Amino acid sequence: RTRGEPHTGSGLQKKTTFDLPSDSSDVTLEDIERCYDIGRAVGDGNFAVVRECRRRDNVQTLAVKIVERSKLIGREHMMQNELSLLGSLCHPRIVRLFAHHHTHTHSYLVMELVGGGDLFDAISEKGRFSESEAGLMVSDVSEALNYIHCKSIVHRDVKPENLLVSDVLKLGDFGLAMVVTEPVFTICGTPTYVAPEILCETGYGVAVDVWALGVILYILLCGFPPFRSKERDQEELFQLIKQGHFHFLSPYWDPISEARGLVTALLQPDPTMRLTAEQTWLHPWVTAMASICRQRAVPEKMADKTLGHTNRQAESIQKELSTSSEATAGAQRPEFTPTGSPCSGSTQDPDYDPGSQLGDPSTQSDPPGQMKRQSQESQEQSPPYSPTSTNQHPSSNPAAAFHSASVYQVNVVSITNFPLKPSNNSKSARTQTRRSPCVPAAHPTINLLNMSDPSRYV
Repeated sequence: RTRGEPHTGSGLQKKTTFDLPSDSSDVTLEDIERCYDIGRAVGDGNFAVVRECRRRDNVQTLAVKIVERSKLIGREHMMQNELSLLGSLCHPRIVRLFAHHHTHTHSYLVMELVGGGDLFDAISEKGRFSESEAGLMVSDVSEALNYIHCKSIVHRDVKPENLLVSDVLKLGDFGLAMVVTEPVFTICGTPTYVAPEILCETGYGVAVDVWALGVILYILLCGFPPFRSKERDQEELFQLIKQGHFHFLSPYWDPISEARGLVTALLQPDPTMRLTAEQTWLHPWVTAMASICRQRAVPEKMADKTLGHTNRQAESIQKELSTSSEATAGAQRPEFTPTGSPCSGSTQDPDYDPGSQLGDPSTQSDPPGQMKRQSQESQEQSPPYSPTSTNQHPSSNPAAAFHSASVYQVNVVSITNFPLKPSNNSKSARTQTRRSPCVPAAHPTINLLNMSDPSRYV
């Protein structure tokens, strides 16, 4: 139950379960609660809260994003565009939207629950990945991109925050996605991942998603982005992007060989020379690395399954022995409280997991550092971040430069990612609206070319 919508009681069930209309406000909270058991919150943001939910007819676990409609005034068309696009997509590498229902005060967006966090978190924790791991991730993302590109849909916001982790990577957040039938001129995106043709204002298409994938692959393999400006100079950053100037810095790229060619092919400044999503998906290095990673995963799954079976057998034997002992000892069995248990008066946290210390970043040779995550609203308002050098490692912290992935996101309503609460110390930024024939006139975007202008901050 959401704030502002008190429980209305059981009442008469006028509608059959799951016979709820979409695209209208002819639904009540009572109708929704009859169809879904809404549980704990798993994320929240400026516009909505995301909760786990279960269908009452088959107990399927899902996620429901509950959006306050009063906060969408003037932005309704954005959510409708995203709902329309997601409703037409069905692919194992894309977060699925199952249904959406609307009351007079809230919108309920029922979607696939992806419980593994996102790639941004994974990079924050690990810093860098092996070639086989990176190859598998590129395989997943390029497969998703090939699917939407075949439908003439460009995502325009491919970045680690929008790649959700389960058994595979799933592409989410279609807030900027659109159907392209001609070159687009709207300037939008996140600086670290923005393609040169967007900055050059020469018109762009689906190839901008492949450029972003190239940036992600570079980050996965070394822990920092390929394009970095000196002293937070955004103009220099954009000039480097437009020229396609980047380096495979030593020693971070010394053990990597075959992947360099793919990175170079993805980060071609000329979009006509850039690989397509399909070519990336079928690239020999990608297929080889993905195959290696999947083969390694099979024995692990078999081991987990065997271990689980063994544990269940052990529990069964232990239970039988315990029952036998209780029958022998009878009422004379003394009470026993294990040392360190919650009942023993120990000060140790009962939820303490010794294994959790194994991944302590402070003990790693390349700690990932503090990576700031922000909601889309606060991303638009945050000051830019860039590392201090273009020809050397950005800092002793490989992921420090990765902060730039979280700034200047267009103010849109996303229904497929679960943003965290924004910071309270972010500055507001002016936005400039640019339009193309393919984009609704009221679609707000950021003019990336003016980001370094101090007058943009108030």
